[in-house]
Amino acid sequence: MWALLSRRLRTWVLLTVAVPLVSRLLRGAGQRLEAKRGPSGLSRGLRKAGDLTGRVARTGAATATDAATGTRRAA
Repeated sequence: MWALLSRRLRTWVLLTVAVPLVSRLLRGAGQRLEAKRGPSGLSRGLRKAGDLTGRVARTGAATATDAATGTRRAA
């Protein structure tokens, strides 16, 4: 089924579903680890990785930039 989807649609699905999911999982793992064992380099690293991957999802289209020109798009 995955092979039958167009390349652009597969990219859209990955960016809209997989990236926010990975972000949430990384942030949650870091928070659980920190709650159990206290702050550590690993827990901070997991939380930072979750924040980096989730930044685009949280900021939304209003502050998104056009990859080709590097300019901000109006919402």
